[in-house]
Amino acid sequence: MKYKNLLTTVYLLLAVRTLFANMANPMAPHSITGQLVPAEKVKVTNERIDIHLTTDTIDYDTDYHSHFSIVYNIKAEEDIKLPLVFLALNMNGLDRILVNGDEIDAKKMDQPDANFPFLRLKDGYYEISYDNDEWKRISLDDAFYFIAKLHKGDNSIQIQYSAYMGYDRRDIRTRYKIDYLLFPSRYWSSFGPIELYLHLDGKMDVLTQDLGTAKLQTDSIVQWRIDQVENKESFHIEVGLKTNLLAKVILWLGPELLALIGSICLLCLHIRYIYLKYKLGKYGYALLLGNLIIPSSFYFFIWFWSSLANYLVNGVFDEKSRGFILLVIFTLPLIYLVYDLMLFIIDRSIRSRLNK
Repeated sequence: MKYKNLLTTVYLLLAVRTLFANMANPMAPHSITGQLVPAEKVKVTNERIDIHLTTDTIDYDTDYHSHFSIVYNIKAEEDIKLPLVFLALNMNGLDRILVNGDEIDAKKMDQPDANFPFLRLKDGYYEISYDNDEWKRISLDDAFYFIAKLHKGDNSIQIQYSAYMGYDRRDIRTRYKIDYLLFPSRYWSSFGPIELYLHLDGKMDVLTQDLGTAKLQTDSIVQWRIDQVENKESFHIEVGLKTNLLAKVILWLGPELLALIGSICLLCLHIRYIYLKYKLGKYGYALLLGNLIIPSSFYFFIWFWSSLANYLVNGVFDEKSRGFILLVIFTLPLIYLVYDLMLFIIDRSIRSRLNK
């Protein structure tokens, strides 16, 4: 029994060590969307954000985008021509800007000889200011400038655009990221609540978010309300494709844990048949066959469970982790060496005990 515990401990240590050996970094930059540069003579009574998830299929690969429709309801104290800047990093395309229902043109800020009081060049990077005290680094490719003609009273500004979906492919279930900057809102003279609607169309699940409890959540839409923007820099949402129950169980347990359980079961069988070899005089090749098969079983089980989960989630029966083959090549010889040595000791111990 002592040998079983010792061997199990060594095997667990080797298995856990391999889980941190993947050195690939397949992170994509995620979309960060901004708001308008505000003015003092206008108040935003409320804002509505609608985010639709869209797809493009290119060469059998699906590319996901987030389409934003943002409506600012604004109350002006007087007729005013308000110069505004809209920021949307990783923007895939500006669809249109509507001021009180009329479409207007927007210009990129990288125009020759452009001179904006809220923009400066520092250390080779452009920075934008909302109050002349705090400066934020931006890329001019992601900034649009336009003039909104507002009349005294209630007005609306609507902006529609698409942004690339940032993603994290390190897990079997790809996590798509949506971030939205909230801090510019604090520089308006007054800013009302934000109603946020995330349209999932029954294909996605919200994996993580920092918006709190949703007011409404169904298979097709999730709604939040943001009442305070003063102390919140941004909000963050991660979504992923929906999965069935079996895939959820595998992902919850983890392919590595399932692989470890399977390998430990084989280890126990191996020791059992070594015992029966000397007890009954059968299974003469138990030590040799076990030493050949079991050390590689951990990686086989990882491949199987990961491939099965990948098939259930993404429709492809293939291990998804980058560097998996390289990991096996560099660590499997060590596992073979330690395992064969330990089982040889156990084999001799069992034989010595039964021959007494």
